[in-house]
Amino acid sequence: MNENRMRRMKNAVIADLKFERKQGFFTIYLIISFLYLLVLTQIPETYRHIAVPFVIFSDPSVLGLFFIGGMLLLEKEQGILQSIVVTPLESMEYVISKVMSLSIVALFAGVLISLLAYSGSVNYLYLVMGILLTSFFFTQIGILIACRSRGINEFFLRMVPWMLALIAPAFFLIPYWEAAVLNLFPTVACLRLVYGAYHGNPIGMAVFQMGYMILINAGLLIYTTRQFEERIVYGGQHGQIDLSKE
Repeated sequence: MNENRMRRMKNAVIADLKFERKQGFFTIYLIISFLYLLVLTQIPETYRHIAVPFVIFSDPSVLGLFFIGGMLLLEKEQGILQSIVVTPLESMEYVISKVMSLSIVALFAGVLISLLAYSGSVNYLYLVMGILLTSFFFTQIGILIACRSRGINEFFLRMVPWMLALIAPAFFLIPYWEAAVLNLFPTVACLRLVYGAYHGNPIGMAVFQMGYMILINAGLLIYTTRQFEERIVYGGQHGQIDLSKE
């Protein structure tokens, strides 16, 4: 990555963080994190080591997906997205900046919850990687959904079945926790990384989960960038998304 690209990426991430702060995303994240903490502190210590990783896993997945939809649709209404074609910022750089900015917020919230709600031993390498890879995945899914939505209401309608379909495989862990094949589901691999930060995770399995999710996110990034370009940058008109390809 050359120096100019690095500079563009840095500026884009900073701009996105400022946009998120201006739109109140930081405040919402802090309020929700505080509510999580209130609930977790009411749970007996005996069960908290189970509840904390599930809460932290749900934070970047649900909120990340929700916030990226709001960001894209706000920028769409303001006519910002179509202006990318006349700026040095490439479409993939734009997508990466959105993913990175929301992941930074998710990481801060997740680590904060862990530090304040859990007093036991934590493998923060697993936790940080689990939060980031989860956030990368769900934020990109949110971008794909937003690319196909005309407004926030339609985004929510499309988001619900996607959330159910993505989260459902994690429920198979209840009767089949030891089944390694479940790691092929991205959400299961992410959940096991976060959960393993508190309960231990064999190094070989953790390396597989991290490597697998890095590959999944890299492939998803290419596809998400193409969809973003086709449906918004070049396909949209005056902030409206072209749905003719549906």
